[in-house]
Amino acid sequence: MYNIKWYQELAGKYLTYNSTLYPMTINADIKLQKVMFELHQSNTDTMNSIKQLVSLKKVNDIYCLSRSMFESVVNMGALVSGKIYGGAERFEDFQYVEDYKTYNKLRTVFPTFTDMVYKQDIVKKITEQNDKFLKKYKKDNNWCGLNMCERTKLIDGSFPPTCSNSKFFEWLYYFFYKLSSSATHRSSTTLKRSIAWLKSDDSNKNSNSVYPTSNVPNLVLAGFHSLIFYLASIRFISYILNRTEIESYYQKETTRIIPVKKN
Repeated sequence: MYNIKWYQELAGKYLTYNSTLYPMTINADIKLQKVMFELHQSNTDTMNSIKQLVSLKKVNDIYCLSRSMFESVVNMGALVSGKIYGGAERFEDFQYVEDYKTYNKLRTVFPTFTDMVYKQDIVKKITEQNDKFLKKYKKDNNWCGLNMCERTKLIDGSFPPTCSNSKFFEWLYYFFYKLSSSATHRSSTTLKRSIAWLKSDDSNKNSNSVYPTSNVPNLVLAGFHSLIFYLASIRFISYILNRTEIESYYQKETTRIIPVKKN
């Protein structure tokens, strides 16, 4: 059932469906609209890239990009849940917190060069904005005060279940996000999953020659999860549009990928 051909058919189908959302009729404030558009467009770009990588059978790269899309989708869900204090403004302003941390670390290890790269007006701005963020939100460990797992739980508690599972996004976190994280960091765990070693057809029976090839089952696993993440991106963008029918499309297509057994 799960194979590269079916993946490509579904990927093309969902990218085409996404194009029908334009032009968009917006039902959200301008800051939320801007952030959601940027996240969803980045996911569309990533989906097009993954589609090409599946054709090239680049397993590890598919894991990495799928992980990135999952993070983006989780942020989208958290934003449209309406349960994050500060919402889209907080999401955007967190960039200054990250810049401030980076600047201070760089200055610790190479102050002379860092002062050449960071002009004083930029340092002044990120310092002021960092202080403003901390004063308002207190926490600087991430943009919303919730770690990735906590954000998935927030999503599960804010939207209808997916594939009849009320903890669907939390499950994706523990299963795919953890798995793909090892791919991003090039640990031995995922390297073994991405590469299959085949024996050479050397006529010498005593030869130990082997050559690498793509681990197709894991390629398919990563590819099909990217489809779920992209469907979720389409789902969450619908919450700032006047397109209520998208939720049923999302539910139908995710169940197509992960069939739910009927009791």
